[in-house]
Amino acid sequence: MPKTYTCRDVGVDCDWKTSAETEDEIMAAVSEHAAEVHPTIELTPELVEMVRQAIKEE
Repeated sequence: MPKTYTCRDVGVDCDWKTSAETEDEIMAAVSEHAAEVHPTIELTPELVEMVRQAIKEE
């Protein structure tokens, strides 16, 4: 079952979204996007957990 995530799911003012088959694929895409587009946002363990909790099943 596909999974989806958007930056807005954790309160970031950004329309980026991604989908993938696994949570690990979503997290890899989030990490890459954050580094390129949101370099001032630190992916702390707390934020990573918020992202994981915000991933939705399609």
